[in-house]
Amino acid sequence: MPTALFAATLGFAAASQAGAAEVTVLSGGAAKSGLTGAIAAWEKKSGHHVKVEFAPAGEMRKKVAAGEITDILIVPSENLAEYEKAGAIDMGARRDIAAVAMGVAVRKGAAAPDISTTEAFKRALTETRSLTYMDPTRGTSGKHFDEAVLPRLGIRDEVRAKATLGQGGFIAEKVAKGEVDMAIHQITEMSPVQGVTVVGPLPAELQKVTVYSGILMKGAKHRAEAQALLDFLASAEGRKYFIERGYTAP
Repeated sequence: MPTALFAATLGFAAASQAGAAEVTVLSGGAAKSGLTGAIAAWEKKSGHHVKVEFAPAGEMRKKVAAGEITDILIVPSENLAEYEKAGAIDMGARRDIAAVAMGVAVRKGAAAPDISTTEAFKRALTETRSLTYMDPTRGTSGKHFDEAVLPRLGIRDEVRAKATLGQGGFIAEKVAKGEVDMAIHQITEMSPVQGVTVVGPLPAELQKVTVYSGILMKGAKHRAEAQALLDFLASAEGRKYFIERGYTAP
């Protein structure tokens, strides 16, 4: 390649790179498996970069309360009101991205418990030797299971006594390692874990389907690019990465 042309090519590449924004995202962990693929596709399409941090709901609240600002928050839609009340988000930028249900997982090769009805699920919980679910103060699924499901079944103290509370991430890894026998969590955070089998969703009357929404934070550095990413995630093109991984449309 002639020197002049080579220099011009390098100059164009440098200019393109210099014009690329780095959009920052703080997201709930349950969105991770779908979000990873969707973001990679958007980066390729837009030429911008995305830096993502995943955290449990409780940790996200602490970060925002401490004044941490990112371009985008991806959170359960039920939590948006508290962020709006705190003056942290721009509700006009809201995009509902995907929904996820809760389920049960056991170690691969273990007998799958019957969880097809409420009574069957109650029996499975009383018969299991040990289990894990998210710390209710840190995650949406744990809060629902501990504060709504267990009291309804009348076995809260019994189950708590043999439970190991998850602090974040893929808590079903405890099942894969043989540390506990059962996990109750959002399905999309259990299905990627090697060494476990997702038995199925909770019975309908005990189920909690969480819609994850993307929102711009007030003070976002790259508003236009961040809004473009939110629009992509909520589009059919972006949402397919979630649907392929077990999410449903919101």
